[in-house]
Amino acid sequence: MYAVNLKNILKQFHNGSEMNILFKDMNLSVSEGELVVISGAEQSGKSTLLRLIAAMTPPNKGTIEVFGQNILSLPKRREWRVENIGFITDEGSLIPYLTAKQNLLLDLPEDDDNYMEKEKEAEQILRDLGFNDETLEETLDGLDSKEQALATVGRIFFTNPKLILVDEPTKSLVGEEGHEVLKQLLRFAKKKGSTVIMVSSDTTITEGADRVLLLENCQVCENERNIQ
Repeated sequence: MYAVNLKNILKQFHNGSEMNILFKDMNLSVSEGELVVISGAEQSGKSTLLRLIAAMTPPNKGTIEVFGQNILSLPKRREWRVENIGFITDEGSLIPYLTAKQNLLLDLPEDDDNYMEKEKEAEQILRDLGFNDETLEETLDGLDSKEQALATVGRIFFTNPKLILVDEPTKSLVGEEGHEVLKQLLRFAKKKGSTVIMVSSDTTITEGADRVLLLENCQVCENERNIQ
């Protein structure tokens, strides 16, 4: 079974009097456990592609399945996304009025027998990622973009989602420290067998990918590296 399967996708939008077409009859299949990196020119639709997979925006035509489930018919998309996907994006994928720790513990009832143990685990994960007493108590919308990205990484470490989407991670996870966090994330995904779809042109990331894809001319194409 494919982790992600998009078929005959059309995605277009109006820009004033013009119709912009991002995808036309676009197909993409990603196997379970794959690390796929997608590159492309600016405004080619890379971020929109991830938003389609995360059920954050619908296609005009076509079907999208994630682990065999048709996500276009989901009744509660945000809840499904929080439960099933780790999504690192500038727009944020966690609940902004909760703290980082509360976001990690989101699905765990406070009367759960293991709540205190899990709470300590969540706090330790966040502290290992650089959170301190102050930022642990701050809501997501009070954190900067790097801290929000780290909170999302923390939730991924805590919940072990089957699908991880990453949109231009080096924008928020900058410098040597940011690259090390990203390496930790990719090592974690490989160990757990998670599927990772990442938008990036960073060669240090593409070198470790199972496949590198290119978005151009409204299609997802195989990079020459895959064909050689």
